[in-house]
Amino acid sequence: MAYRAAVVGCGLIGSEFSDTTTMPGIWSHAAAYANCPDTQLVSVCDPDKSRLKQCATRWNVVAQFTDLATMLDEQRPEIVSICTPDATHYPLIRLALEHPGVRAVLAEKPIAVNLDQAGKLASLAAKVNKILAVNYSRRFATGFCELKVMLERGDLGSIQAVSGFFTKGTLHNGSHWFDLARFLLGPVRRVTGIDRLREPGDDPTLDVILEFASGAAGYLHGCDAGAYDLFEMDIVASAGRVRIVEEGLKIKLYRVESSPFGAGHKHLADPGEIDPGLSTALSEAIADIVRCLRKQGTPRCSADDARQALAIGLAALRSAREGQSVWLKDFR
Repeated sequence: MAYRAAVVGCGLIGSEFSDTTTMPGIWSHAAAYANCPDTQLVSVCDPDKSRLKQCATRWNVVAQFTDLATMLDEQRPEIVSICTPDATHYPLIRLALEHPGVRAVLAEKPIAVNLDQAGKLASLAAKVNKILAVNYSRRFATGFCELKVMLERGDLGSIQAVSGFFTKGTLHNGSHWFDLARFLLGPVRRVTGIDRLREPGDDPTLDVILEFASGAAGYLHGCDAGAYDLFEMDIVASAGRVRIVEEGLKIKLYRVESSPFGAGHKHLADPGEIDPGLSTALSEAIADIVRCLRKQGTPRCSADDARQALAIGLAALRSAREGQSVWLKDFR
């Protein structure tokens, strides 16, 4: 029997990416539920009535709500996606977890806007024995999982350094980069934030220096989203290199070979590629929740994973304000 599912927030990631993108694949929560044989999208919720109606019509959903509490009481979905603005994540995730009918929540990133909120949500999910997963999508994408196995196996040797580029906020989009770095390279122990762009607001796009527990160094460059969107990561290892480019839609692999210059020199050869699998990442996220519900498993991106990514971003913001590095073990 299919699990009853609901989407809260009918914007881009909730629904509209499915209509705006020209790329094949599943790019919204609503599409993922509608295309999963183990779920049925039974209701949608958004305070914007025009957006709500458009989403409901697009996915042939009769039950439409502008209030989450009312939707939970009347429709009793078992799985709820929270796809709303960042500042609303904590109260809405909490409300969903506390409802007796809900068994699992899939939240968009960041999980919350501070560590206290993130910790409370993780504790609540454990207390009520419910699944709380966060959509750091690359953890669910098959190609990134394959790359993680390669790096852990030592196929590219020891990691020397990682660098990258991003736009649209240290917490909002930067946390995607931090989570991917942790996923592929392991824990971060020290963070330095540099406010080079001087963007206004509570979530400026910083440059961030990372020191990993392994000893590898990382440097993330913040860029102006007014020019174009950017998300890239470059991992330099002793026996090869990985470049994640084109918004993460391509993973290029380079291997060390003898240089044509000879004399014992070596260079990085022309790259091969791994299909990142981002076009099915949301489908994989829903399938992962179904697996957890049936087997009482742990989600591939847990509340604790999301809290760690949030901690790196918040540490970078504090570092930029105070002008000194932040050790994550001391960060609260």
